[in-house]
Amino acid sequence: MYILDGRNMLTKQEAYAEIKKVLEAPAYMGNNLDALSDVLSETQGEITLIHACAMLNGLKKYALRLLEVFFDACEDNPYLSFTLGMKHDA
Repeated sequence: MYILDGRNMLTKQEAYAEIKKVLEAPAYMGNNLDALSDVLSETQGEITLIHACAMLNGLKKYALRLLEVFFDACEDNPYLSFTLGMKHDA
């Protein structure tokens, strides 16, 4: 199980750093949506994003694009699941 923390994803750079760290993505993974999609296509397990509101507030519309990539990857990869956690921002 992988836990992404939205409080660590307030900028694009921070978001990709968190994703790479948590998913143990290859060092060569680019900081873009296509690279994320490629990594998710080969990832197995459950990914949960906690404190999603913090990420949404920081990244605005880009956060929605990130979420879309995660949900789309789950449709294409039967070994991957993605959920929004129940921890709320304080």
